[in-house]
Amino acid sequence: MILEVYGADTSLEHLVDTIRNAIASRKLVIILGECSVDYIGRSESRLSTGERLIIIKQDGAFLVHRPTGHSPVNWQPETSAIEVKKSDKGIEITAIRRSPREIVRVYLNKIELVVISKLVDSGEFMMYLDEGELRDLLMYKPELIEDGLKIIEKEKKLPVGSIDLFGFDKNGRPVIIEVKRITASKEAVYQLYKYVESYYKNYGVKPRGILVAPGFTKSAIEALERLSLEYKQYSLQKLWNLKKELMNHRFKGRSILDYL
Repeated sequence: MILEVYGADTSLEHLVDTIRNAIASRKLVIILGECSVDYIGRSESRLSTGERLIIIKQDGAFLVHRPTGHSPVNWQPETSAIEVKKSDKGIEITAIRRSPREIVRVYLNKIELVVISKLVDSGEFMMYLDEGELRDLLMYKPELIEDGLKIIEKEKKLPVGSIDLFGFDKNGRPVIIEVKRITASKEAVYQLYKYVESYYKNYGVKPRGILVAPGFTKSAIEALERLSLEYKQYSLQKLWNLKKELMNHRFKGRSILDYL
């Protein structure tokens, strides 16, 4: 929600008070203007005058963006204090970080726009796993697919392609597993069926075929039933939590996933 907007005709005194009060009340501050930037900390730098975007987030994160590129040219991921004052040429904003000791000082000599806002974001962020990570997680915890399942090989080669996961169920029957990270379509079913038939032709044993995905189209389920194949729906959130858990248990700087 945008609360206040100020243009180039606003007095510097009023802008100083506005920006200072917004920072103190944990509001989002966006500034478009001409500035130079000094940095003192683990190194030192000087950015000469140019038109830039300055963002002061509600948690105190401080960023200075140039007109191009996605990364800020100067930033503080967190700040201990942010000082705002009027200077001889305009407005001076100083972002101070105590540990490690760093200072970003912005000299604004021309301000085109100041926006004060208060945003609410309670959405959950989920970093999606790729198919390789999903496969490795399911290989590490095959009970997420079926109790008693033992995975003995990933990317098992067949004349028609590579099986994502291959193993045996609790009765000793071979199991071919195809893993998808998005809703599985009937094309995925036909791919699994091709692997099952190829294995049967080469080894003389009819394996079970299981399609594993976060969801299935209606046509996929119909094809699975028609071809006597199985399917298992997984929770992406559950697997993501499993990955975080594994990443917290490292062995000599490596996670369990590195050994799969």
